[in-house]
Amino acid sequence: MLSDTLRDGANSKGFKILLALIVISFIISGVGGYLIPRLNTDPVTIGEYKITSNEWTEQYNRRAQQLHQYGPQAAQLLENQAYVVELKKSVLESMIDNVAFNSQVWESGVRIGDAQVRDVIRNTPAFQKDGKFDNDLYLATVRNMGLSPDYFGEQMRLSMMSESISRPVMAAAGLPLPYEIKNVASLLGERRTVNLYTVDQAAVRAATTISDADAQAYYDSHHDEFIAPANVRFNYLLLSFNDLKEQIEVTDAALEEYYNLYSADFERDETRAVSHLLIRANSENAAERIAAVEQGLKDGTNFKDLIAQYSDDSASKAQGGSMGVIARGQLAANLDQVAFSLAQGQVSTKIEDSFGTHFIKVDEIIAPHTPTLDEIKDEVRTAYVNAEARNLYNERATTMSDLSFENPDSLDITAEAVQLKVQDSGFVVQGDANAKWPFNNPELQNVAFNPDVYSSGINSQVISLDQDNSIVINVLEHHEAELRPFTEVKDSALAAAQTQKINDTCHGILQTFAQSLQSDANAALPEHVSVQSEVEVAIGTSNVAPAFGQAIFALPQEATRAYTIDDNNGVQTLAVLTKVTAPSESELSGLEQVLSAQYGQYLNLITQRGLYREARALSEIEYNEEAINLVTRQSE
Repeated sequence: MLSDTLRDGANSKGFKILLALIVISFIISGVGGYLIPRLNTDPVTIGEYKITSNEWTEQYNRRAQQLHQYGPQAAQLLENQAYVVELKKSVLESMIDNVAFNSQVWESGVRIGDAQVRDVIRNTPAFQKDGKFDNDLYLATVRNMGLSPDYFGEQMRLSMMSESISRPVMAAAGLPLPYEIKNVASLLGERRTVNLYTVDQAAVRAATTISDADAQAYYDSHHDEFIAPANVRFNYLLLSFNDLKEQIEVTDAALEEYYNLYSADFERDETRAVSHLLIRANSENAAERIAAVEQGLKDGTNFKDLIAQYSDDSASKAQGGSMGVIARGQLAANLDQVAFSLAQGQVSTKIEDSFGTHFIKVDEIIAPHTPTLDEIKDEVRTAYVNAEARNLYNERATTMSDLSFENPDSLDITAEAVQLKVQDSGFVVQGDANAKWPFNNPELQNVAFNPDVYSSGINSQVISLDQDNSIVINVLEHHEAELRPFTEVKDSALAAAQTQKINDTCHGILQTFAQSLQSDANAALPEHVSVQSEVEVAIGTSNVAPAFGQAIFALPQEATRAYTIDDNNGVQTLAVLTKVTAPSESELSGLEQVLSAQYGQYLNLITQRGLYREARALSEIEYNEEAINLVTRQSE
């Protein structure tokens, strides 16, 4: 192999003498430092602040950990390489938003004093015991978060500085105006009654004649519909990590050895069994129920009894308040902080946020531990098979790369060495996203349709389809995109020309009739035209096509017999507006309640994006693409 040849050469005496001379000459010329490059691994610089790759990775890990709480489907996303790369980039952009905004807040001269920080810390429920600030609890909680008290205090100061600017703006901009909610609710609840007119297409088709000249004219004016796209056909070798897993032999001895070597990988962090009581914000008698819960806790009432009587959290209430066993980071940050600061059996004081008022109890604390091999044998088996298959995959990927390069005219020798079968792709159309995998992979298509690859007749480089699959190809045939000759597509052109002529005829009939209705509401129906009378259409209903429904709601209410003609599920249709029905007061009230919260959240989001956008515009942001690629490639 090429790698073996290079390795043998590197070990020869002559090579070592030559290398020594090169090193000495570099030292003499003063460039010895270049032998040890000092890489800049900070992905982004914002003014004088640098976001480090470690900070980025830490933030990504927190986001990924949060995803796990949404169940196995969300967790499976983290096994998708493309999703992970995009998630990492999203996390980085969020970090840039925060740093840019915080920097501009600092530049504006906003400051928060030590006394203000102390007051906030002292009034934080997570740091209180029996209604009073507990310094030992505060120190323990902060250290459990992996932070020093000084660092935590500075982070709190920075957060308070930013909130002093953002909170008033968000509060003002995020408050929907009553007329806005009412107008949107009125539109969503509105119903429109229309008469729908259509033409009997069969009758029009029977009366429509299409000549070869019509087909030729359609072909000449619609060349884009008759282009044969570029296509290729190639041999390929596909190396799959999942296929290799099936080849791994598993023995009890191998599992025991793997478990002993990597027992630290199977350690379980501290987890806690937690119960939850929630009284939702603005729910009926919320203040009275909160007071009743607090009094019940003082009186020693069983927490489960309080949950059964007062909790609005139907999901946990059905389980006696139990939220199950949780790991750190699985709950919302405010609840998580409290849950991991309480002692076993302890109930928190009230915790307030936008959802309402929470009380949580730690039912059990499960200390960090490592399960025995027998307890997690299936997990160890999976880890062992994955590790062995990954080693085999990497080894064979290297072999595939070396041999396909050293033997460029064929894949046969490579196939034998990596124990794969040479396969034929059949014809693959350029840009066909619906082709079967892996032929729909954009990276594979980029290589297959690269002139240097399809014109050379030699093997491509090994293409990483994702973290678990690699492929190498040898193009056998290539055909450029070209206009199909008319003789080849004549039948399709005839059919398309006929469809266009039928639609034009139907549209013309409906247009003439619609104009007749403007002067005579009782105008007689033309031949072959039928009507569906008094069809009620609401936003989101399925009795008309979505785009046609939008056209109906765009008609002016005040116009007499306002109309639109458009395609409705493949049929030219005339809709004539006959009545507009506003929602009832009860319907309007219900819609306004739903919209108020949602629209407020939307306005908050838009305002926040605006603040970040302006902060970015005022900041000098420099991306280090090499460092970014280094981090994102770790997902591959």
